[in-house]
Amino acid sequence: MSDGHKLDLRNSTRFPLHLPVTVTIAKKEYRAETIDISAGGVLLHTEAAMGVGSSVEFSIEMPSDVLGTDHAVQVNCQGRVVRTPPASRSAGQQVGVVIDEYSLEPIATGTRFWQGRIKAS
Repeated sequence: MSDGHKLDLRNSTRFPLHLPVTVTIAKKEYRAETIDISAGGVLLHTEAAMGVGSSVEFSIEMPSDVLGTDHAVQVNCQGRVVRTPPASRSAGQQVGVVIDEYSLEPIATGTRFWQGRIKAS
């Protein structure tokens, strides 16, 4: 666009939530933090090196006050990296990950009560 604004082609509302994340890539675990979350993906800040197209598994603990529920919920996701920044000298990087599959587990019991697959639009 010529007025200096970028067109945002994302089709889901993004929520600015900063939550701890456990990311697994090629059987190695890393720590990360969410920057924002949408129904279809998540933007992470991480020290882990992730290339576009990499398959990732990650878990996010959603606090009960964020969800408006009695119990916190762990969201277990499988996805793939769709965006990484150009190389920089700063600590960490922001990585965009699309969610392909997910399951939810209440933290209190650890019993899986919902799982689904996100359809590509």
